[in-house]
Amino acid sequence: MPARAVARAAAVLAAAALALPAVAVGTAQAAEMPQGEFNWAGGQGDGFDDQARWYGPGQGDTIDVTASADHRALRVTITRPGDSWTMDLAAPAGQALAVGTYENAVKTPEMPGTVLDRPSMFVNGYYGGCATLTGRFSISELVFGEGSAVKKINLSYEQDCDDRSVLKGYLMANDVTPPKPVALGMAVGGHGRLSKTGQATLSGTVTCTKPVKISVGGSASQEQPKFVQGFFRTEVNCVTGKTVAWQAPVQVHTPETNTPFIKSERLKVFGNASTTDPDLGTYVTVSADKWVTLR
Repeated sequence: MPARAVARAAAVLAAAALALPAVAVGTAQAAEMPQGEFNWAGGQGDGFDDQARWYGPGQGDTIDVTASADHRALRVTITRPGDSWTMDLAAPAGQALAVGTYENAVKTPEMPGTVLDRPSMFVNGYYGGCATLTGRFSISELVFGEGSAVKKINLSYEQDCDDRSVLKGYLMANDVTPPKPVALGMAVGGHGRLSKTGQATLSGTVTCTKPVKISVGGSASQEQPKFVQGFFRTEVNCVTGKTVAWQAPVQVHTPETNTPFIKSERLKVFGNASTTDPDLGTYVTVSADKWVTLR
C-alpha cells in the first residue's frame, strides 16, 4: 500500500476513536462547521484502491453543505489538513432535491448555471479529473434550512468515472447550530372602544419570527379625577411574518371592580407580549405603552 494510503488509514483509525463533537452545519458563511461524516472508497486517480473517512472538526476536518436558492443542487466541501474533496449533486431541471434515489446521473456541468434534464453529480478529490461519468445517489434524509442552509442530510452514492474503479461512499451531516431566538413585536392601537356600561376594550397587533402562541396583557389607567385602573389579557396565534391583530377587554380592579371608565383622551396603557421559544425553551417578552383615546 502506498505511504499516502498508510498515513490516511492511520488517520481514519485515530478519527474513529473520537466522539463526534457538537458543532454546526449551515451556509458557507457559518461560524462553525457541521457535525457529520463523509466516506469514500475506490480508486481515485492513482490506480490504487483506497478509502478514507472525514469527521467534523475532531481531526481538523471540516464539512460544509450549501444548497442553491431553488434547492435543486447541493455542494458539499470536505477539507482536512493537506486533503480536500467536493461533492456536487443536482436534481433534473425544474425539480428540488428530495428523499429518493437518483439513477443514471451524469457529470455535473463545468459551466456554472448549466441545468440538465437528468440528475448530475461529481465527487472529486485531490486526484481529481474525470471527463465523463455515470452514477447514482440515494438520499434518505434531507431537511433544508433558511436560505442556502441544509439542516440535515444523509445519503449514499456510487460514481463510475472513466476507467477507474467505482467510487462508493456516504455523507451524513446534522445542523446543530443553535436556532435563532424568536423575536416579538407589539403595538397598542391609539383608540379604544367604550361600552355604554363603561367597559373599555383595547386592541393592537403583534408580530413574530416563529409561529408561536403569544400572551398579550397589561394595565390601563385613567384619572377621572378618581384613579381607575384595570388589567387586560388575551392570547393569539402568531404567524411568522404576519401582523396579527389582538383585542381584549379591561377588567377594572381599582378603586373597585366594575368602576366604569369614561370618554377620554388620557387612558394610559402599558402592555406586553410574551411567549416561550419553541426551540430554545426560553421566555421572551416585549413591551409597548401608549396614550389611548376612549370613545
